[in-house]
Amino acid sequence: MVDNKLINIKSLKSPKGVFLLGHLPQFNTYNKHQVLERWVEESGELFKIHFLGKEFIVSANPDFNNKMLRLRPDTFKRFSKIDEVLKEMGIDGVFNAEGSVWKRQRKPIAEALSVKNVKAFYPIILDKTKAILEKFKNYSEKETIVDVQKEFMAFTIDITTEIAFGYKLDTINNKSNSFQKHLEVIFPMINTRVTAPLPIWRYFKSKKDRILDDSLRSIEKVIYEFIDDAKKRIEKNPSLKTKPSNFLEALLVENEAVNFTNEEIYGNVFTMLLAGEDTTSNSLSWAVFYLAQYPEIVNKVREEANIVYKTEKVSSTYEHVELLKYAYAVAQETMRLKPTTPQLYLEPNEDVVINNVAIPKGTSIILQNKVAQTQEDHFSNANSFIPERWLDHGCPMHKNHSPNVMRAFGGGARYCPGMQLAKTEMIVLISALCKHFDFKLEVKPEDIREQFEFTMYPENLKVTFKSLKTTK
Repeated sequence: MVDNKLINIKSLKSPKGVFLLGHLPQFNTYNKHQVLERWVEESGELFKIHFLGKEFIVSANPDFNNKMLRLRPDTFKRFSKIDEVLKEMGIDGVFNAEGSVWKRQRKPIAEALSVKNVKAFYPIILDKTKAILEKFKNYSEKETIVDVQKEFMAFTIDITTEIAFGYKLDTINNKSNSFQKHLEVIFPMINTRVTAPLPIWRYFKSKKDRILDDSLRSIEKVIYEFIDDAKKRIEKNPSLKTKPSNFLEALLVENEAVNFTNEEIYGNVFTMLLAGEDTTSNSLSWAVFYLAQYPEIVNKVREEANIVYKTEKVSSTYEHVELLKYAYAVAQETMRLKPTTPQLYLEPNEDVVINNVAIPKGTSIILQNKVAQTQEDHFSNANSFIPERWLDHGCPMHKNHSPNVMRAFGGGARYCPGMQLAKTEMIVLISALCKHFDFKLEVKPEDIREQFEFTMYPENLKVTFKSLKTTK
């Protein structure tokens, strides 16, 4: 793509497929993100695939991808099927909104998740971190083998639901709750429907579809009750306008200038649950996957924790978080090597040319982002877990360091507004875990499989925790 000759989609390479079905049989699997990675090796950074005749462009070129992301929301939008599926479920928030609707919603959502409000939410993060530390201490005493992905899911569910609207679940302590059970039904079904080649559920409802409908109705009823309660609280207690106690209250305060409908408020609260649960818990799981293999890195995180918040069990103030630079580096390096959203789906609102490639309006595009994050051109020793690369003057051998190719939180104007909250959760828990425990993998690293279900998580990650007797 160095000359000025216009490239047509039909001239792009394509990996080997199957007659009529195309590439669907290979792609319709638990590790579709790794299938895309193999196809990049086979066909290069830019190629085409098709599912039952439906054509897609796949790009692993970071420059190509960044240009598309920067052209959102005007020239490019999210893959329309995602919006269709979410709206069918009654979810119409900033995540799937486009155009003028997105522009109207973006600012109040960003303000509701601003650093100021994340600071206000910090006691919730602190409380849940202490709870999971206590649970892991009990696991340590009993030498229990821990399914960390499941435990971190409980951790982020408890944080997200309390921050979203002040609802205390306590799934960390295995207290079952119907709200949590409904969420566990809904999230996997979103992935199933978005990746389904045909919308069979619109014509025939399976048992899973009927269960999904029941769960959606139940969640909707509960959230609307929370919306009504929050409005009444703010009316009775005007001080909440300057210091909201949760995301819903903050959103209602910001809403005074925007005038959201109840349906839009509901959609954004649900989006908060959707975006705040899987990605953070899965990233934390992958962090422990690496920390368990590198005790010297655990020691460095521990040393930092002992310096920053000394004898405290957990970092007690938000101001400490900014000082936990090595814990932050561990989080960044984890998201580089194991991005929980390794691909994004877009389509253009109009005919457009990117890097001499002519892309017609409505073309489906898959942005494969992980490949660039693990290439030597962008990161020296690209496949090694080296948190130091994220520190100023961390290691002189890292001559290649291109953080701009990282897409853990999207890019352009539509980057994830919950980024600060997610990073805070990760930094605090990574630091606290390393301060209080040593970790040991109970399965071989090669036996831990990357599983993709809307986000990518480690399947079969089993870990034991050894409590440090010297910590308080």
